[in-house]
Amino acid sequence: MAGIPRHQGAVISAGVLLGTGLGGFLDGILLHQLLQWHNMLSSQIPPTDLVAMKVNMFWDGLFHAFTWLVTAIGLGLLWRAGQRPEVPWSTRTFVGSLSIGWGAFNLVEGLIDHHLLGIHHVHPGAGQLAWDVGFLLFGALLVAVGWGLVRAGRKDTRPRGAPVLSSRERLIERRA
Repeated sequence: MAGIPRHQGAVISAGVLLGTGLGGFLDGILLHQLLQWHNMLSSQIPPTDLVAMKVNMFWDGLFHAFTWLVTAIGLGLLWRAGQRPEVPWSTRTFVGSLSIGWGAFNLVEGLIDHHLLGIHHVHPGAGQLAWDVGFLLFGALLVAVGWGLVRAGRKDTRPRGAPVLSSRERLIERRA
């Protein structure tokens, strides 16, 4: 692939969208459904009766539809990126992008839903502020780790389909 410019952007955008969607799915499945700590509107419409539970379930469904759509778009972008020869296939870039997407989801969802609108909290009740701040800090950590991986992935230039080289072979190749 000598002479062909390398572009990480296609893998990064696909990974960020996939990370956003998958982070949203994890939030919805774990916090909304399995642990049942909150629903989408549980601070505004506490799920204390059947009607309120149905309203919250509807909004949780819209939330899951959104995360499904973002994930589907991310898959489409990843498919297109895989067909482009100038896009390096880098695990560090892709995993870093997933991490950035998941972290960005936590930061945006946490700031808007937990703090600005107050429509729900991670774990309502005693200590809810600590849970909400922890959610934001975890999101910031994911973005920082992802950023570092994407930056490290800039060095990954092996074309798709090229043989994986041993450490010794890579050293010889660098010296050449």
